[in-house]
Amino acid sequence: MSISGHKNTSTTDASSNTTSWLSGLIEPIVADFIGSNPSIDYIDSVVAGLTPAEQAALDRYGSGAAVDTGTNIAKGGASLIQEQISRIEGLLNGGAKSQFTTGVTGIYNAAGGFINNQNQAIQDQVYADMGDTFGQTAQNNMASTAVSGSSAAQSATNSVLASGANQMTQMMADVSSNVLKGAVGITSGAMGAEMSLINELLGAGGSMAGAGAKMAATGASNQFKAGLFEQWFNQQNINNDRKNEMINSNMEWVDMAALLSVILPTAGIDTTTNSTSTATQNNGGWFSGL
Repeated sequence: MSISGHKNTSTTDASSNTTSWLSGLIEPIVADFIGSNPSIDYIDSVVAGLTPAEQAALDRYGSGAAVDTGTNIAKGGASLIQEQISRIEGLLNGGAKSQFTTGVTGIYNAAGGFINNQNQAIQDQVYADMGDTFGQTAQNNMASTAVSGSSAAQSATNSVLASGANQMTQMMADVSSNVLKGAVGITSGAMGAEMSLINELLGAGGSMAGAGAKMAATGASNQFKAGLFEQWFNQQNINNDRKNEMINSNMEWVDMAALLSVILPTAGIDTTTNSTSTATQNNGGWFSGL
């Protein structure tokens, strides 16, 4: 057995409207704004240049002059050290002995006239003393039982001669010894002063080399920093120029973006919504099927 029937279908259209109380005021403004086709008057941005003081400092640090100056000072100090080392090597290789011998001999020989004069004075003084001694001895012999030419007189004469010769020799030797000691002292003092000067020059050379090396290192560091600053400053100008070029070559898009940013927030102040609904219903019908 079958049962058949029919369906009822209905369609309903509906609409709704939402209006802002500002729509009547804003819509004319927006329409006029769009119609006027506005555009942005963009002014290029700039990067401030360096001041004269900054440029002077940059030129000074970036020139590398401090590096050259420090290097030259360091070289001068090294050269001074090498000179003193050469002098020390010369002294160690026999130069000190030769210098000492030459100095002492020169001073001693230069004092030859003085020594001769001293020896002559000593000789005169000793001879005078011997004369007095001979006279005193003769008087003593005459007062005694001894006769002239006796062994006692001869012994006394020989004693005076020996004593005078010894005295003269000793005094002359003392003069020569003192002169030699003076020559040695003067030469030793001069060589000591020379060694002291060598040590001072070595120290000065070391200080110069150290100061020069430090100056060169500082100069190189400053030069590198100046180069980094120049690179940074140039990059700032490049970035700024690129930004200006990008904006100026795409002003249409910039204008559109600005326009949309103004009008889009007002796009929903007056809206109308349309909707359609459909309903279906079974109302009895034919049945089929048993």
